[in-house]
Order: sequence, then C-alpha cells, then structure tokens
Amino acid sequence: MSMTSLSIAGETVTTRLAMRMEDSLQAFAVRAACFIGELDVPYSEEFDGHDFGATHIIAYVGDEPVGTLRVRWFKSFAMLERLAVIQRFRGNGVATLLLERARQLAETRGNNMLYTQALPADVKYWEKQGWRRLVAEEAGSAPKRIVAMVKAVDPSKPLPEAEAPESVVLRRENQLDAAGLPLGTASN
Repeated sequence: MSMTSLSIAGETVTTRLAMRMEDSLQAFAVRAACFIGELDVPYSEEFDGHDFGATHIIAYVGDEPVGTLRVRWFKSFAMLERLAVIQRFRGNGVATLLLERARQLAETRGNNMLYTQALPADVKYWEKQGWRRLVAEEAGSAPKRIVAMVKAVDPSKPLPEAEAPESVVLRRENQLDAAGLPLGTASN
C-alpha cells in the first residue's frame, strides 16, 4: 500500500503538523482517548510537560483527527513518542504514515537517527517497521517496562551496531517545576 495515497472507506488520509492551538488540542484528544481511555495511563504520566517543546504530527481521515505522534528534537536524533491511533482506524497504515512523516521531517532537520521507547508488547510492530533494539535482551532477565529502539533516518546509511548502557538509555527524565527546572535543584 502506498503511503502517499492512503485512504480509509473512500476518505483520504493526510498528515499535518500541529501549527495552531486547535491542532495541538486535536493531538491531545487522540492521545487521551488512546492512552488514558484505553490503557489507563494516568493523566500526569501522559501529559508530562514536554508537549509544548515538541512537534506533533496529526493524521486525519477527511477532517477527523485519527492519529498522532509527538517528536522531540535533539542534536543528532529525533525522539518519536506517544504514537496513537484511534482504535477503529488501526490496521489501515495510519501509524506507518505518521512514522514516515516523522522520518522525512527528521531528514530535513539533519538528524541521522530516530529513537523511541516501546512497550515490550509493541516491539514486534516496531521491528516490522525497520526499527531495532538499542540494548540487546538479556537471557532470563525480568521483563522491562520499555525497550529502547532506533532506526536510521536515511535507510541507505544504516546505523552502526552499538549498544548503550541500559542505565543511560532507559532512565526516567527529570520531573520539572513550574519554571521548567529539574525538581531538587538549588534554585527550587
């Protein structure tokens, strides 16, 4: 199926960057339906303070927002997060369309790697999309809450086989205070 001409029930599927508050609210509504509504993710965990410093890509069927992806930008890589597709639209290539739009955007920004943290149950999906685990699974280890995965932005330039220490790759980000500073710093 061509991602440039995706349609569902005769309606064209398009993607757009969130440029207005209304767009952001549509992305947040899709995420709330999927993560809070379906997966019982707490609000405080889903909306973590990084939303207004990130780029949001929204997928639409006609005028209806049906999927979203949050992208945060770092020096040499883009971190893809919060991939969500409304349940009745899953299995139609919407997530693949969002991931490809993010890859293209990362390419225009000069990034060479995409990074994500997947739930163990979702790893096979990401691997089908061409992603690989950053940290090899250890035999007999306890199940991990998240799995770090990477993919080259330019498929003709594969990433070198490298592993990062799990303590670095899978660490939780600092909680921020109202001023945006990490909690526990001398200034709070």
